[in-house]
Amino acid sequence: MPRRKNTVPSYSHHTPTNQAYVRFLDRANRRKTVYLGEYGSVESHKEYARVLSELVAQPPSVLPPPDPSQRITEGWAAVSVNEVLLAFWRHAEHHYRRADGSQTNELAQYRQTFRLVREMYGTTEAGDFGPRALKTLRQKMIDVGWTRKLVNQRVGRVKRVFKWAAAEELIPVTVFQALSALTGLQAGRTEARDTEPVEPVAEEHVQATVPFLQPAVRAMARVQLLTGMRPGEVCQLRPCDLDTSEDVWLFRPPQHKTRHRNKLRVVAIGPKAQAVLASFTPADPTDYYFSPRRVVEHLHAARASARKTPRYKSHCDRNVAKRVVAAERKPAARYTVTSYGRAVGRAVVRANGRREQMAGERNFDAVPHWHPNQLRHAHGTAVRHRYGLEAAQVALGHERADVTQVYAEKNVALAVTVAAEMG
Repeated sequence: MPRRKNTVPSYSHHTPTNQAYVRFLDRANRRKTVYLGEYGSVESHKEYARVLSELVAQPPSVLPPPDPSQRITEGWAAVSVNEVLLAFWRHAEHHYRRADGSQTNELAQYRQTFRLVREMYGTTEAGDFGPRALKTLRQKMIDVGWTRKLVNQRVGRVKRVFKWAAAEELIPVTVFQALSALTGLQAGRTEARDTEPVEPVAEEHVQATVPFLQPAVRAMARVQLLTGMRPGEVCQLRPCDLDTSEDVWLFRPPQHKTRHRNKLRVVAIGPKAQAVLASFTPADPTDYYFSPRRVVEHLHAARASARKTPRYKSHCDRNVAKRVVAAERKPAARYTVTSYGRAVGRAVVRANGRREQMAGERNFDAVPHWHPNQLRHAHGTAVRHRYGLEAAQVALGHERADVTQVYAEKNVALAVTVAAEMG
């Protein structure tokens, strides 16, 4: 029986130059040789793996390949993908900033995207990075386990990098135009996983979690549920940013999601939310309502007041001697979206632990993990049920009603009433 032909191109050694190479047939059935670097090096094996993944992800095309002579590369320097990424990163560090000068979260998204691009195509010439390479990169993102929405977002960021590079005349504009031809992944037509839509958190789950939250975080959740603020907005609440001249206060966040588009954001704060804020009003109007620094101070004061053993001088001297290094990380002036969400997550874990302790293992209904943004969804849903879609749109600060549809659950009760009367 004849030996089955090996269809995987081999990792070969070019002895005269001590380089590794791989030889295969391209889409036009022409033999192509790609040199990978020094034979046996880690870089050459990475390049070999990239070439194989590109061949596997992209089957031969039925269309003839483009004529290489038609590529507009004359007058352009050979710039690698790594050089393009570095140039864009220097631009992004200054471009993606808030009004106060702090960097936005967009930089972290680019950083995570660039790691994969550099690993697979860092040494590739930018002019050779086309739709096939972008498809291979996208397949790698899917293999990593990223969701369909995240993959589309990060592929869009790669396109944005090359768009900027074309505008800066680092690469021919035809490179970006070719990448633009690649469309996004569609739901149900890709192996990339889809996440469930964010649902509003149930009131019973919030009530089960509240006893295990610090008073400040508990108040933040309450204010969000009453006003529909974003988590980042409730974290930056300050008295100086509130208009308290009327019965209903108006909060204009200094930083918000659409500020860079010159959109206004105003949050109405009613009497119930005002009563919650009253207990946390700082002495300095420029300070934040909810401050981890004050939470830690109050925690230490409560422990000191509950102390039963007197503070003997010998104990205090010994503690001072043992405290050789000051705390590396001091409490922050305000909560962030991350620290706020982490506090809620820990409270859910503690709530489930208490339920398990009281009812026994597997004999209790666990509180599902929820995050602060679901409080905003819950507020939008409640407003829509009571006042309609337009009211929910205004309360959540959306420019278009179709965006509100994502946050405010559809009023199924209204549909049932219509069907009962007309259907």
